[in-house]
Amino acid sequence: MFEHIDGCVRPEDSGLGKDHPKEINAETGNFFVEQRTGIERRKIGIIGLGSVGSALKAVLSYFYEVHGYDIRGNHDWSKILSCEAVFICVQTPEGKDGRLDCSRVNDVLKRLQESNFSGVTVIKSTLRVGFMDEARKNYPGLRLVYSPEFMSEKNAFIWTANPDRIVLTGNENDMDYVQILYYWADGAKIIRTDDRSAEIGKLAHNSYIALKVTFTNMMERISIMGKASPDDVMKIVYTDRRVGNSAHLEPHKGPYGGKCVPKDTAELINAFGEVAKLLKVADEFNDAIINLEGIVTQENHQDPRKYLK
Repeated sequence: MFEHIDGCVRPEDSGLGKDHPKEINAETGNFFVEQRTGIERRKIGIIGLGSVGSALKAVLSYFYEVHGYDIRGNHDWSKILSCEAVFICVQTPEGKDGRLDCSRVNDVLKRLQESNFSGVTVIKSTLRVGFMDEARKNYPGLRLVYSPEFMSEKNAFIWTANPDRIVLTGNENDMDYVQILYYWADGAKIIRTDDRSAEIGKLAHNSYIALKVTFTNMMERISIMGKASPDDVMKIVYTDRRVGNSAHLEPHKGPYGGKCVPKDTAELINAFGEVAKLLKVADEFNDAIINLEGIVTQENHQDPRKYLK
């Protein structure tokens, strides 16, 4: 069982895209929606109704007329084409070369261009480094904005409803439009940047999770060997005022896993090689723990030096 699977949600999670309470808050569990009287009911499309798409559809439906489209199920493509903006939320799994496979994103972009879609196309899917350069060259007829998603697996809807940051790249007018769509998220930090910084920044976010988990697992084993309490050792670390958060720094939760953190870390490793050596070491350490067939505890610990070749 993997405890450290933050960074994305899984399509099989129950409840996504279904009815949600109208008052949910990231801290209290309540999300209060202040409906603006007279606000235009814009038509928004979401392509890909798996993890990210389902959560986004559930949230945006509070404010707009939302049309979903997925290869699974009976959906009307013409309704997507009638929208002012579409959000692409399809999967980008790890390919055979260790890089992210963005073929599904390409398929959607190609179809939108062939359909002469004139609205704003917002890509939420995590992308391989350099993809946006290729997309802008190959699909000049589309108004592309890259806005990667950041969510917690256990709090998909809440974190989508209460984003802590919104990253945007693209034409200034198109970024303005997308930012307005998030009018309710007045507490979110808006980060406008270039395509490459957004691509690497999203991957760095999940790779940082991998490093924190690896550090925690290493310190857990060092603590056990040194006859110390792993919980107290890590508490001393994360109560530092410059840290102030125990996320991914609590011991006994095992290696990182899930659908996002491993593949995003692998993307940076395989895109940048030797420069990403620290990530490669963390990945090898994590794989070694998994191969031990069980979480290492005080009752069953191994020499951590065995994990690194």
